[in-house]
Amino acid sequence: MKNIIESVTESLDGTNQEIYPFFPYLLQDLQEFGTDPKTVSRLIGNNLKDTKLLKVLDLGCGKGAVSVRLANDFSCKAVGIDAIPQFIESAKQLAKTMGADQNTTFIQGDIRELYSNFKGFDIVVLGAIGPVLGNLYETLEKVSTCLKPLGYVVLDDGYLIDDNSMDDENYSTQSEFYEHINRAKYTTVDKTIFAPKEMIVQNEKIFHCILKRAHELISMYPQNAPVLKEYITNQEKENHALENSLRCGVWLLQKQ
Repeated sequence: MKNIIESVTESLDGTNQEIYPFFPYLLQDLQEFGTDPKTVSRLIGNNLKDTKLLKVLDLGCGKGAVSVRLANDFSCKAVGIDAIPQFIESAKQLAKTMGADQNTTFIQGDIRELYSNFKGFDIVVLGAIGPVLGNLYETLEKVSTCLKPLGYVVLDDGYLIDDNSMDDENYSTQSEFYEHINRAKYTTVDKTIFAPKEMIVQNEKIFHCILKRAHELISMYPQNAPVLKEYITNQEKENHALENSLRCGVWLLQKQ
């Protein structure tokens, strides 16, 4: 099994573990990265009843944007877990600023080791965490143990569009994607698929922030310039894939 640094680096589109210590600086301007809180809230609000009683587990919560949004929108209880300590501190500060600190709990740790300790949740959020818990089928199988009967998973992910030439073991074809979901005994309740133009706008915003901070780091730590430049290149490649080779979205799945 990959170590936590390697796993988190991969989930944030890195290929070299030496970039790991720089993530807090590179992403300091972004409270939201990965999953759009508004989209998650809309999917839940449109499809679930009695939302004030919900218990939400946000695995790989980043800086807590989704957890805080759900806690405020639905007065529900949310627990977020992330491996990067600075992200957890940011999540706690966001919750306090937004008045959600009484309804949110943020824990620093490895979700691969901690997820099985959490039971009886109504919703598990998997916000663009990639293959941290395995492929999609393996991930859904594992988080099933966290859910109540007929519980839900909010999945931010994507699949390869037809006739593309991209070769990436972390992504499956559309038919394989839904086969993983069905095999894990989930059904799709609702989904939001993002148009390429939406992906371009979001990617440009995030990339601009990362690029600015990367240049600052290169000035401060010229010896690490190759690692930082490699990460920028990786970001450009990932953005191109998201905009041209993948169909990305957020799915609301229900466990059967």
